[in-house]
Amino acid sequence: MENDGAHKFAFHLRELVRDLLRLVVPWVDELDFDEAEELSAAHVAASDGRFTQRYGDSVWRVPFRRGRLLDGSRPYLLVLIEFQATVDRTMARRMRDYADMLRARLTLTTAAREGGLPWILPIVVYNGADRWTVPGERSELVALPSARARRTLAMFQGRAYELVSLERMLAGAERGLADWPLDNRLIATFRLQTATTPAGLLRRLEREYAVFAGPGNAGTRRVLHAWTGALLADMAGGEAPLPAFEEMERLEGANMTTISQARLGKWFEDFQAKNVAEGVALANEQSAARLRRQAELRFGDAVARRIAELLGGKPTASDLDRVGDWLIECASGEELLARAATLRTI
Repeated sequence: MENDGAHKFAFHLRELVRDLLRLVVPWVDELDFDEAEELSAAHVAASDGRFTQRYGDSVWRVPFRRGRLLDGSRPYLLVLIEFQATVDRTMARRMRDYADMLRARLTLTTAAREGGLPWILPIVVYNGADRWTVPGERSELVALPSARARRTLAMFQGRAYELVSLERMLAGAERGLADWPLDNRLIATFRLQTATTPAGLLRRLEREYAVFAGPGNAGTRRVLHAWTGALLADMAGGEAPLPAFEEMERLEGANMTTISQARLGKWFEDFQAKNVAEGVALANEQSAARLRRQAELRFGDAVARRIAELLGGKPTASDLDRVGDWLIECASGEELLARAATLRTI
């Protein structure tokens, strides 16, 4: 999936920015998202009479509910968001550069009037499969020989950014994504990304539509629809004609998976025909590799190896779908393996 485009489309939605911050800071209720506004993510730096322009991904200005600045306006937080599908070892420097350029821009425009620079919260949203092992977070600092040295140095080791990562969420909680809030919009996009087949993805979309039902969540459903279309195109290796958002909205309350699959029937047939033999086998092999990686992140290498054995050399799309769902639902590797033992491919 084209990572930057999908994220930038999604993060035009202030509700999704709010749900992102819910995963990062415990005081989101102090912020007024009704008055939040998206700013330009173009950053300009001046040095030795030369100007350098760099483009970030997303910047939001979110006022606090309480407090007053010198000009009578409310204090606010600037949320600087970058999207990554691959590991970037220069991420800390990039985020510091963007933050510095943003502060410089504010100094020229509003800082004097408001009486000071606002706080900036830099966040990296990462949805790649590889483990994020980049210096810039305290968790990646080398070990120190004593607790006393660690306490003394901790105050000087400010983070360059906060990391929100699909692979960490799959690995970090007892039940992976199932432990995270069901109604968090960012988590909903992550859940879509764990699907490995078109049928499984449409089934996940139906579940997310049910969570975010009603006219007040139309923007959220539009984002989920766009992400599903992009993910389907990836799975097909090209065009995947998901029904238009407006058409799916008219079908709200019906069985979304059944309707979508019926309307996509011709595409599924063409996809199967085009990929009979090596194409389908290759697609399923790639899906199995993604499932193995997800199982490793959640339950360790031994469970991942056993899952690969149970799926066999030629897993079916149906079995891949079921294992993908179990990875979200199961609380332990033992439970996952017990369910996987029922696969028809064994």
